[in-house]
Amino acid sequence: MSNLTMDNIMEASFGEVSNKLSVSFKKTVLIRDYETEVIEATSNVELDENITGIERMFVTALLEAQMEYTVYCGLTAKGLITQQQLSSRKKELEDAIYSIKFKADQLLGAGKIDKYIEYKNLEK
Repeated sequence: MSNLTMDNIMEASFGEVSNKLSVSFKKTVLIRDYETEVIEATSNVELDENITGIERMFVTALLEAQMEYTVYCGLTAKGLITQQQLSSRKKELEDAIYSIKFKADQLLGAGKIDKYIEYKNLEK
């Protein structure tokens, strides 16, 4: 393949036999002069269906954004970052998710991955 495109990359499969996804987030924050704290979060999800490369990317990005936003909210509540920093990072996360969704809609057809961002009744 001479022309490797982002479309090819986003559709890539790694021969997965499992639908388990795991994401991690790590942020080092300055507590006081010369004192930092490392905040780490990990999230795992197991989907009940086979997914394509772009779906995997989208779900992983959603998990990462949820974790990071949660951490940023906590840091704001502790006064370690400003409300402006929180708002700025929130916008960056939203833009990143939108970019992946936009590309997924082009590759898979509009709305095919909306199932990952729509409310679902989780009661059994």
